[in-house]
Amino acid sequence: MGDRKDINALHIHDAANVGKNLVEKANELGRRWSTTKIPWYYKKQWTGPLKHPALRARPLVWDGTLAIYSLRYDVAHLHTGGLSPHMRWVRKPWVLHLHGTDIRTRQYDAWKSKIEFGMKHASAVVYATPDLAEHVEKHRADAIYLPITVRLDQAPTWQPVPNRVIFASRWEEVKGMEMMLEVARLIREARPNVEMWGLDWGPGAADARAAGVSLVPKKSYEDYKNWLATASVVVGQMTDVLATSELEALASGVPLVSSARQDYYPELVRLSGPEPAEVASGALMALDDPQQASAKQDAKSFIAQVHDAEAGVKALSGIYASIIAQED
Repeated sequence: MGDRKDINALHIHDAANVGKNLVEKANELGRRWSTTKIPWYYKKQWTGPLKHPALRARPLVWDGTLAIYSLRYDVAHLHTGGLSPHMRWVRKPWVLHLHGTDIRTRQYDAWKSKIEFGMKHASAVVYATPDLAEHVEKHRADAIYLPITVRLDQAPTWQPVPNRVIFASRWEEVKGMEMMLEVARLIREARPNVEMWGLDWGPGAADARAAGVSLVPKKSYEDYKNWLATASVVVGQMTDVLATSELEALASGVPLVSSARQDYYPELVRLSGPEPAEVASGALMALDDPQQASAKQDAKSFIAQVHDAEAGVKALSGIYASIIAQED
């Protein structure tokens, strides 16, 4: 159907700023895309005599509001599978965008019925990381891999502080916490004076501190990107995939080491193998010459080719055009 620019799209909710990046870039490219967020009455902790009436009424109010709002658009795009039932009255076509935990783990517990609703009723399903395919395609064989996108044109300038390592992810098992901790210990053992930083976030934060990582509070999106851009090397999550955090570091040209699978990201030049000892060794080599490591990885080219928001907008425009044509 091609890259149509005349489609008016409504994005509902967001995850890891992916929706924000896509909508803002789309508008810069002359498209008419908008965003609406989860309303305040869903975030409010209701108490007292209003609690039960509010909890009963709020899905009717929001679902009805979305239905009316969607009439002004050609297509709706929902971020996060757990919100799927709220699309029950939204005009078709609509896209379900699965970002990770929603389909990787939550579909097997509390969100099972919600995910199943979205899989059944969405006009198209897209997913954000390659590992999600096995969880998605058993429901929807026509699901489409849409890589996580970041804004290459808004990436902070890389200003590496010598001897600084930053761990990008929160300290949680889903991020490969035990392997991250092992990498931290190996780096500290090899370079006692290295400057290691991470987020004070997750159940393993105390263990990270004990491993020699200095912790900082969670940051705003922009402050977080700027902080990553001060690293001589970033250690990513120790899983098979790259998340938004790792991609933001790469967009600034910061050398990245992680355990992400080569076959998932064949365009990315690796600075290490996937095992903790290999990741630690790669980090140490990058510390010795960050500029050389950055030049070798050539991360900006990788981001431009696969993960830049402009590429995501063009891919989505084609998906939108296709499902609109199917509804006609």
